[in-house]
Amino acid sequence: MKKMGKIYAILTVVLGITVSNAQEVRKVSGFNHIESVANDGTFLYVGDIGTALKPKNKDGDGKILKLDKNGKVVDANFIKEILNAPKGLTVDGDVLFATDIDRLLAFDLKTGNKLYEIEFNGASFFLNDIAVFDKNTLYVSATDKNKLFKVNLVDKTFVEVVMDKEVAGINGLYVDKKASRLYVNGFGTEGNPNGIVGYINFDNNKFTQITPIEGYYDGMVAYDGVLYFSNWIAFEKKGIIATMSLADNKVSSIKLSELISGPADFTVFRNQLVVPGMMDGTLNFISIQRESLYIH
Repeated sequence: MKKMGKIYAILTVVLGITVSNAQEVRKVSGFNHIESVANDGTFLYVGDIGTALKPKNKDGDGKILKLDKNGKVVDANFIKEILNAPKGLTVDGDVLFATDIDRLLAFDLKTGNKLYEIEFNGASFFLNDIAVFDKNTLYVSATDKNKLFKVNLVDKTFVEVVMDKEVAGINGLYVDKKASRLYVNGFGTEGNPNGIVGYINFDNNKFTQITPIEGYYDGMVAYDGVLYFSNWIAFEKKGIIATMSLADNKVSSIKLSELISGPADFTVFRNQLVVPGMMDGTLNFISIQRESLYIH
């Protein structure tokens, strides 16, 4: 606990965390390496890279599992397609989208059958997060190339979105159509936590950084006026969930009873954040009711 206190003391100075009682984390274990979680309001869907943490290997041992609201496995073989290292997941209507190394796949949410796939033909070997703009358009991050792609789901083509600033290891994405923004973060360059957090204006692709703090940033989602983004801090059990109030751009963090081992791409589900612990094979359920947040 002394080590935990020291970490929070540092984060209090850096992020301005309001010190309060730690938020409890409910853990569900037994997975391999979950990189992403999505939901349809009833069920959770998790993308598991496989037994070995090799996110670029075409080894055929990746899975997308279907879970109930408590994190219990309902169907371990929900997706019958052979997968390698599924990363980003998102649900749009009756479709589950997933990235798998160098392709984007669409599955029927009712049956788990593949509807179609879009090959990226060497444009990336680390396709990552997905953000839906509308029924015809979505965005995909390519972490290995520091690139963002806009995908046309009608003709199954993609183009690079050229920004005025490169986001190292671009990772998490979240579309805010009302504000005409695509929020993005980056995991940084290899072995260097120099990732940043900001947004792209849809009108001119201009990037605006929203906090000077760099890190190993991963998941990102906005809910009830708050932007949540995960920061691994280090490749140990030190990961946190940072927050930013969209009303005044003030950055803080949720003080957790236990830090997360590799907080990857997460989802909001029934007033909870469901966050993968990618390094230790866990799902972490964290309440996000207003009284549980430490935003000032």
